[in-house]
Amino acid sequence: MIEYKLEITNLIMPLVKAFGLVSDEWKNLFNLGIYDYLQAQTEKYYFTNTFIHRSEKVRFDDIYYPVQARYKELCTPFENLDDVFDEYRNITIVGSAGSGKTTLIKHIFLKILKDNQKIPILIELKSINEFKGDFEELVFEKILNTNVKPNQAILTRALRGGSFIFLFDGYDEIFSNKKQEITRQIEMFVDAFPKNNYLISTRPGSGVEGFPRFFDFKVQQLTDSDVNGFVTKLVKDPDRRARMLNIIDNTENYSYLEYLRNPLLLSMFILAFESHPEIPTKKSAFYRNVFDTLYSKHDGQTKSGFAREKMSKLQRDEFEKVLNTVCYLSLIEGEFVFTEEYLSDILRKVKQYTSYDFKVEDMIYDLQTTISILIRDGFEYRFPHRSMQEYFCAQFLSYLPSEKKIKGYKNLINVLEESSTDYSYNLWDICLELDKIGFIKNFILSQLLQHEKELSRDSDDELLEAFIKQLDATFFMREINRSDSQEDEEQDELAIFRTINLNTSIVDFCGVYSYRRFASFPRTSGAENELLALLPAQVPLTRNTALPLKFNSITNRILIKHGICDIIRDYRSAYSQKILEFRDELEREGKSIDEILDL
Repeated sequence: MIEYKLEITNLIMPLVKAFGLVSDEWKNLFNLGIYDYLQAQTEKYYFTNTFIHRSEKVRFDDIYYPVQARYKELCTPFENLDDVFDEYRNITIVGSAGSGKTTLIKHIFLKILKDNQKIPILIELKSINEFKGDFEELVFEKILNTNVKPNQAILTRALRGGSFIFLFDGYDEIFSNKKQEITRQIEMFVDAFPKNNYLISTRPGSGVEGFPRFFDFKVQQLTDSDVNGFVTKLVKDPDRRARMLNIIDNTENYSYLEYLRNPLLLSMFILAFESHPEIPTKKSAFYRNVFDTLYSKHDGQTKSGFAREKMSKLQRDEFEKVLNTVCYLSLIEGEFVFTEEYLSDILRKVKQYTSYDFKVEDMIYDLQTTISILIRDGFEYRFPHRSMQEYFCAQFLSYLPSEKKIKGYKNLINVLEESSTDYSYNLWDICLELDKIGFIKNFILSQLLQHEKELSRDSDDELLEAFIKQLDATFFMREINRSDSQEDEEQDELAIFRTINLNTSIVDFCGVYSYRRFASFPRTSGAENELLALLPAQVPLTRNTALPLKFNSITNRILIKHGICDIIRDYRSAYSQKILEFRDELEREGKSIDEILDL
């Protein structure tokens, strides 16, 4: 342990000494809080848990395999940080569940320390959900801890100098009832201290894409060589590694290789390989294999061949159903990290309303130690990856009786509408695999029917107003996508920007229609100049910025005159067609079940 502490100190001290030479004020600032912050954060990330290493801390560099993120033609593993941040001062990292975006941020944090040029500040944005103050107060408190008020002026001067790189992790985990206000506060913070660099990570569909002055870098899937390199780095036993690579490289498995391009799913494959040495054909099967492995792995069996007993004394199916219920309840409450008090409370609820008899403390022990499916980090518990919680939640929904699924999915819809703007396609994919009929009938179709009905307007004015309300749309000045333009030079266009909400996410998930026609309508229809003429002369047309141009009777009249309602009616027809396809699918599934029952 002393050796570990020394490694961390040796990593931080060159940065501390470099800034200490700049001025006495910097030296004081490190003494007042920044040094303690860096020490605590570096200790958290330099030695880390992974999905494979759940019960032990390992050196981050020993297990990190670089992932790439792309913006236009640039694809980077964020090794040469000076080059990237000089060209792109503010960056968003957008990646799906398990793509490696949070791991990439940890890499960037440690790389900044090693480069000794700037001070990294990493803040998990989910902490703002329970924070009582505003965003700037959260940042100051994270850096200075209890020393905020007397030293705020010193830190403010340092922030204005631009010596920091802020890493804001998990924009998608901000509750939607706070997101608009927190987004505004983040923008104000960036405006107040523009000389610093900023990076925000998020899942797709959170609404951060297109953030003013930020460049969207998309996390890339692992390539074939990356998959092999990842396995080579993480699997130390040469025989096991060779067997694993042999299965991965088998041409018969190539169609399933797509799953292994996701670092999380590849980690799951590695973990479960001994008991499940095949590449599953469905995403949900990865999670099933992992749970099988975790459940049976602890000491496996006794020498006499009998499976060891869990502290909770629950049978496997009972244990799994308790876990399913915990994950469903916590997810619809928007909780992804659990204090011991919260975890105990939710287990007591499960025990109270089910027939399962267990001691709460024994169940927590099994979850953390026996099964190792929960990781304890300080005073909090979390899953090795949030997608595990989503899997067990989907399993809970799939086990509900038919008449209960309506309420189960309605609760999920409510939380997606009210508590979070992370419309988790990962969760939806698993629900579709585990509970196809229930998910389509009670989640997808109910939403599509509702929004089709909202567009059942005959008058152009009412139709446009209803669609704008669905999108929560704004006018936005953006750079033209090169595929939309025949010209080589950079151009800007007035676009109609949609808010990412449950409706638009379901449209994207189901492939109902392409939003591009509507977004680009002001330019492609010729309405752009008329709309821009409504702006006050002093308003700058800055790229990637929402404009103070509101939808009203005047703007709507211009849009209607140029034919926007034709597009909306096409979209309404697309809703109807997709609803018909889903109904046909449900009918086919129902007939198949009837035929089986009649045998």
